[in-house]
Amino acid sequence: VTDPKGELFRRTSKTAKDNGYNIVVLNLRTMDGDAWNPLALPYDLWQKGLEDEALTMLNDFVHSISAKSEDVCNDLFWVQTARQLATANLLLMMEACTPEEANIGTFMQLCMEKNISRLEKINNCYIGSETVCGMNYSSVLSEPEKTRNCTLATLAGMIQPFIANRKLVNMVANNSFDLSRIGMEKTAVYIIVPDEKTTFHFLVSSFIKQAYETLIQQAQKQPEGQLPVRVNFVLDEFANIPPIADFSSSISAARSRNIRYFLVVQSMHQLKKKYGDEAETIKSNCDNWFYLYSKEIELLDEISRLCGKTTIDDCERYLISSSELQRLKKGWESSEVLIMAGRQYPIVTEIADIDCYGSFMSAGIDLPSNEYQPYSSMDLSEVLEMLRNKEMTLFKRDL
Repeated sequence: VTDPKGELFRRTSKTAKDNGYNIVVLNLRTMDGDAWNPLALPYDLWQKGLEDEALTMLNDFVHSISAKSEDVCNDLFWVQTARQLATANLLLMMEACTPEEANIGTFMQLCMEKNISRLEKINNCYIGSETVCGMNYSSVLSEPEKTRNCTLATLAGMIQPFIANRKLVNMVANNSFDLSRIGMEKTAVYIIVPDEKTTFHFLVSSFIKQAYETLIQQAQKQPEGQLPVRVNFVLDEFANIPPIADFSSSISAARSRNIRYFLVVQSMHQLKKKYGDEAETIKSNCDNWFYLYSKEIELLDEISRLCGKTTIDDCERYLISSSELQRLKKGWESSEVLIMAGRQYPIVTEIADIDCYGSFMSAGIDLPSNEYQPYSSMDLSEVLEMLRNKEMTLFKRDL
């Protein structure tokens, strides 16, 4: 559940806990609560020899941290080269880190300018040019110094949220829950993220994507190819978080794995801006539409057409016009809502305010407040020394 104001947690967490749910809270507002390391799962996959799956997750993470830079950068060349350097650094971590060192703290260190000379030595002497890591490093490190510095500056901008917030780095350095158990047992994950600023929204996209990939892997292991416990992604402010990689494919494939998406958007224009042509695929995969209010003419006309026509006094007219859609009642105790459910006739009915539901009036459980464990980061000079002494070999497997 994405929960911008923490309201859903306050209203539903006690009911969920009383009904046997494990409660997980990723609190990106205060940086308290549970901890999640986005690099732990790809590291585990890599160590098990599942390089392709690990590389997919690493690419998704790089895509998430660079989405904002892509929106504001005038020249995408710098974003692309920064992505290459970030990917190479992450792949080096997969090979050279201990489990305790595979975290954002290490990633930040590798992205610093002071480590470039060491990375050059490691790449030139110990990483094969045919590996994905070597190809990415070579394309960036072989550039003229001025070009390389611009790439480093772009990468620094991508990781700025971590640089500027030590509590955030501590929060994403370890794991306090098992992502793979979601879908196997009743779990409620609340992602509390500030809605007044977008600084940490990329982590929401990254978590959703990694959770989905993990759930798909778990579903594939089941006899019927689906999760034993249905998982619902309730994504409030969906169009305000950075685009989730391959989301149109995800929403198409989710249902057969016992996964459902609930997407809440304030504007279809926002959705199209985020996902471009994929927005139509996302919309078409949503069987049930609940419409409350909009002033977007294009959306109003689309809903009116989807509801169909009728004939009154030999005159054909829409069942509900664009004008009528703008005048649905909104009240304190109840409001009108247009429901277009799959394979059913559309209806306008009343929906009660959340305060009318007794179970949502009770106070939620206390927000967890954890003391995060200190994290370890990899020392690149030690790695270089181990390579020189032949105590370590990089990329023994040909990718």
